[in-house]
This record gives sequence, C-alpha cells and structure tokens, in this order.
Amino acid sequence: MKKLKSGVALVALLAPSVAVAQAEGGRGNIGIDDIVVTAEKRATNLQDTAIAISAISGDKMEDRGIDDVSKLQSYIPNLHVGQEQDGFKISLRGIGLQGTTSITDPGVAFYNDGFYISRPAGGSAVFFDIDRVEVLRGPQGTLYGRNATGGVVNIISKEPKQVLEGRVGASYGSRDLLEFRGMLNVPVGDNVAARVSAVRSEEGGYVKNLSTAPGTKDLFGRDGDLTVRGQLLFDAGDDFEVLVSATYSDLNGSGVAMQFLERNIGGPPPTRALLATVPADPIDNMTANNDTPAFNDTETLSTFIRLKKSFGDIDAFLQAGKLWQDTHLQQDFDGSPVPVSIFNKDQENDAQSVEFRLSSNNNGPLEWILGAYYFDEDTYILRRVRLNGLTPGGMISLPDFLLDEWGSGSTIAGFASTTYSLADDFRLTTGIRYTHDKKSGRKVTRGNFGQPFPPDIPNAAFPGRATFSKITWKAGIEWNAADDVMVYANASNGYKAGGFNISSSGAPYDPETIMAYEAGIKSKLLGGLAQINADAFYYAYDDMQLTTLTTINNAPGQFTTNAAKSTLYGFEVDGQFKIADSLLLSASYAYINATFDEYFNTDPRDPAPVFNPNDPGGLGRTDLSGKQVPYVSKHTITAGLQYGFDIGTAGNVVAALNTTWHDELFLREYNHPIIDRVPSNTKTDLTVTYFVAGTGLSITGYATNLENNVQKNNVYISPGFIGLSATTAYSRPRSLGVRLDYMF
Repeated sequence: MKKLKSGVALVALLAPSVAVAQAEGGRGNIGIDDIVVTAEKRATNLQDTAIAISAISGDKMEDRGIDDVSKLQSYIPNLHVGQEQDGFKISLRGIGLQGTTSITDPGVAFYNDGFYISRPAGGSAVFFDIDRVEVLRGPQGTLYGRNATGGVVNIISKEPKQVLEGRVGASYGSRDLLEFRGMLNVPVGDNVAARVSAVRSEEGGYVKNLSTAPGTKDLFGRDGDLTVRGQLLFDAGDDFEVLVSATYSDLNGSGVAMQFLERNIGGPPPTRALLATVPADPIDNMTANNDTPAFNDTETLSTFIRLKKSFGDIDAFLQAGKLWQDTHLQQDFDGSPVPVSIFNKDQENDAQSVEFRLSSNNNGPLEWILGAYYFDEDTYILRRVRLNGLTPGGMISLPDFLLDEWGSGSTIAGFASTTYSLADDFRLTTGIRYTHDKKSGRKVTRGNFGQPFPPDIPNAAFPGRATFSKITWKAGIEWNAADDVMVYANASNGYKAGGFNISSSGAPYDPETIMAYEAGIKSKLLGGLAQINADAFYYAYDDMQLTTLTTINNAPGQFTTNAAKSTLYGFEVDGQFKIADSLLLSASYAYINATFDEYFNTDPRDPAPVFNPNDPGGLGRTDLSGKQVPYVSKHTITAGLQYGFDIGTAGNVVAALNTTWHDELFLREYNHPIIDRVPSNTKTDLTVTYFVAGTGLSITGYATNLENNVQKNNVYISPGFIGLSATTAYSRPRSLGVRLDYMF
C-alpha cells in the first residue's frame, strides 16, 4: 500500500468579485456580490477588510469555467502558475516561486481549509464543491506567518448543513475531456450533518507526442484523476461545534513533455556523441517527440478536525490536521526520439499542523486575536537518472545517477492581533508574531555516471541543519470616510526562512525578508450600483531567494542563492458596475514595477557569460541589477461582461465574457530576450448557461482562450550531463466544451 502524502495544490483569486443571486428556476438577477471572508481569522465582509484581498465564490468559479489552477491566471493580475517536474509554482506580484528539494519553501503560502500545504505536487486537482477562494496579496507575516512573503491563497470548501440536497453533473470537451461529479449533503438527526463530494476527470492532453516507441502515448494528458472529500459537522449545543474532514485524491498523468528551446550538447564524451545524433525538434509548440514512456502520478490523503467553542465574550478555535502524499514521475530528460536520458523522481511527504486561537466577540472598542501555531513535515526524495552514450563499438549505458534526500522542517509560532476603535469611523490595527523555524536533512549520492561521488550531507563543511527566528509585525489604520467608503494604510514585514542546498553542495542561503507599505480604498457608490477598489503598494525585499538547476562537484542539483536587494511598487484598480438589472460590467488595471536593485549571478545556460569584475562575492558573476523580476507584467488589464435574461417560462440564460491582456514578462531573472521573454498577449473566455425553470437543471457551453494564444509558462534548465539547455512547458490552447448539472 502506498504511503500517502501531503498535498492538494493551489488555487487562487479574482480581481473583480461578482456573483449572481439565486432565483427560482435560474440565476437571472445579476448583481455585485457581498462576499464574507475569513482572511483576518474572523468573518468580515470583503469590502470591510482592510488588506489587499481578492475573493471569488465557488459558484462564480463554475460560471467562469475555473476548474483548475492554470485557469485562475486569466482573472487575477500578477498571478502566475507554472509547472516544473511534478509540482506547480505560484507567484503573486512576482514573489513566491520555489525549488523542488525537500526543504525549499514557497513564498506564497497555500492553504486548503486552513491547512498549510508545503509541497507543490497535486496542483492539477479539479476544483469542485468549493465555497470560495481567498487570495491575500503582500506579506501576511502576522496572522499566517510561515512563508507568506508574497501572499496567501486559501481554498475553502463548502461545509455540511442541516438540509437535504445533492448534485450530479458531467462535462465533455476538447481533447476528449470527460468529467463526472457529484455531491450529497444529508442531515443526520437534529445536530449532525454529513457532506460527500467527488469528481473524476480525464483528458487527452494538448501536447502531441510523435514517438511510436513502446509504452509511449500519443498525448501528454490526464489518464484519470479522482478526488473525494467527506465531512461531518456536529453541533453539540452551547456554542460548541466540531467539524471532521478528509480528502483523498489520486491524480494520474501521462507525464511532462520536455520541449527544448535550444540544444547545448554536454556531458561525458559518449553522451555528447549520442546527443549529436538527435534530430531537429518539432517546430510546433504543441508537438514533442519523446521516446520514453512518461507518467506523473500523485496520491494524497489529508484530514483534519476543527473545534469551535464560545465562552461568553471569547471564541476558541482549534484545528489539527495531517497530510500524506506520494508522487511518482518519469520524464524523457533529453526530449528526443534518441534514448539518451531518463529521469525518475519518487517523493514521500507527511506533514501535520495545529493552530489554536482565542478571539474576542463582543461589541467593545477593542477586538483581539491571540494564537499559537505548530507545523512539521518529513520528506524523502529519490532521484534516478539513466544515461546512455555512443562509442565506436556501439551504444553503451553509463552507471546510473542515484540521489537519496531526506529533509525535515518544523515551525513554532505565537501571534497576536488587535483592532482598536478610536472613534466610530476610525480604527488602529496592530499585529506581532514570533516564528522559530528549524530545518535539517541529509543527502547520499549512490551513483554519479561512473564519476567520483560529491560529498554527502552532512559533512565537515556543511552540517545539514539550520535554525532561524524572526519577529514580524504589522501596523495600520482604517477610516470610514463616508458610508460604504473605507480608506486604509498598512505597514508590515514578512519573512521566509533560509536553508541550505541539500540536493547539491550543502551551502547555506539566508532568510528572505520584506518591508511592505500598502494603502487603499474600498467603496460602493450610487446606492450599490458601482463598486470601486484601489490599492497601492511598495515592497523592499532583502535576500530574495532564487533557485536554478546547475552542476556542482560534477553532479546535477538545485542551487538557491539570495538576490541582495529588489524593489517592487505599483497599484491596482478594479471596478464593478451594474448597468442594468441584468447587465454587469467589471474591469481592472494593474501596474507593477519590479526590478533587482542589487543581484549578481551567472546564467547556467550561457557558455560565455559577460563577467563583472566588481562582483562583491569575488566570483565575477554577471550584474543583474535593473533586470525585471520574473513572472511580472508591468501592465495588466481585465474586462468582463455578464448578461442575464429570461426566456419566458422556460428559464433563464446567463452569459459571461472575460478578457485579460498582460504586458511582456520574463520567466527567469536573466531576462534573455528569446529564452525568457513572454510577449504581451490577450486571453478571452466565454460561458453561456441555460437554467431550466423549476427543474434544478442547467446546461453550460464554454470556450476558454478563444484566441488560441499559447505561451511559455516556465523555463527549466536541463542538467549539465546532457548540456545546459533551456526547456519549457506551454499554456493550454483553446478549449471548448459543455457541462450538464442537476441540483436537488
């Protein structure tokens, strides 16, 4: 039996938060939604929450066809989701990417129902039966703490309730997408309710594989993904509530295509000779020629118990959870029809966390939260690389590269937050958090293509352990300048623990810190017919952590370095306008300037870098100051239109059109104009839903990426034993489909 491990993946947000009120027989009354969020660890209206936050309801996600991580990017400015090996990489405003070793951490903290997910695997799970998604931009070091320098993404499931209801549905779409889903909510007596939801999905994929080698498949797609969630809610009376939840997912993919942007031949002489026989790569971005059978499978089980109890003017909250995850990946590392190299990665992860909070619930001038948090995880990774070569006597197989890696991490934190009303319309907020992080690990190389083994970790130079402590804080003001108009300003700092390069040299890297200033306004105007929000920010980063793949001590491995200083600043404006009872317009604009103030490094793929003799590290690395921070577009514009109308007694129709344009961005800090650059582009999505009157039946037709605009979404440098070359994965092309749902 597989030892299940951590994960459920990511997800994320929306600039315009729109909703359609449920009417009998359909959703015909289109309006601006009032979303209740828990971003500040207590329930507040989105418009009364004095931070840069976006939220989208689960119903709205379904209306817009947002059923996986990648589709969120069309609705959220400065959100980027890329894939590398078996995991997803998320950034907000250019912050949050991470490596894939056992102790590297993301800069955007991802939560599923309040449970922190540390490993990126499993991010392709289909979203279903979700209440809402909340995305907090900027450092959230006080209330969330761990690795939240870039922000927080929190997926919140729908919980059981005291009604009998259910839902079944199916979808069919491009590339033979076939999906089945169902949900059942059942009262069990007067004080217990149960809810079960499940979704199964498979899709042929959008990258065609030309290879006819045994075991290969025609497309890199999903062979069949299953996610099941069960919940039990018990109302014990006397303001005491218990929720038990468990989620199981089994994601089975046919692998990740290695598509090369260039070919730099390297490695041992026999391997170089074999690489010289590799034919030209396919010109079409949606075509590969990989001769190795590929797979990318992730199995996850997570469970938690949540207790809520009121004691007069004080609310108590306790949540404890555990997560297990197994991932298994196989890739054609040379991305060609020639059998040069195969990569395997097997990972096991288990994690657990406990959070306890006390908070005020009275109507006095002082609101407060006091809490403690504990998290710990253990990860094992086995990496295997098979390498072939060509000699005058024919093809040979070199001894395997085998690397075992064990990593552990733990966090203990205590935090407090207060809001004090100096007057009915003016409040002061403060927050403080102490965090202590510990990391340890060891690495053993059991094979290195017949070459000498690099030093294991720990060793005399690098002990394989590190500890870090930090106090983070927040201070802010909130002012109700008028009815339905709130102005706020915050100053806060954030921190992400340092570590050491466990998969390569063992060399340490420093914590990443940020000082952030943010000010904004949230408003509803014209009697609620318009909503306009604006936010401006200035971030000063020290020691931003950046990771690349390179060769150290004649062996491949990831290497994380610190960019000395970087500055990010900009503003975001979004508005929603109810033009008529059945017509809603939404629009947003985001500007961000994100550059490195001081950073020295050398592009691993550049065979002849231009060195800077003024490198303060004495290594002659390239000066990257002034380069654009990866995954950031300077300008992003979104526009949406939602229109609903009745068709007599037959029901209602709701149509939604959303388009996003973003300026050019770069996928690595080196800003190479061909390898790293993604040009400005536009992506448009369309959905049309017919709600059959009085039946609970709805039929939706959808089209995503109408322009069929396909772009690079990540750059990965192939390891030196086959030549340091840039490879990539591409975004999803146009998709068409139909959904059928029945609710009762």
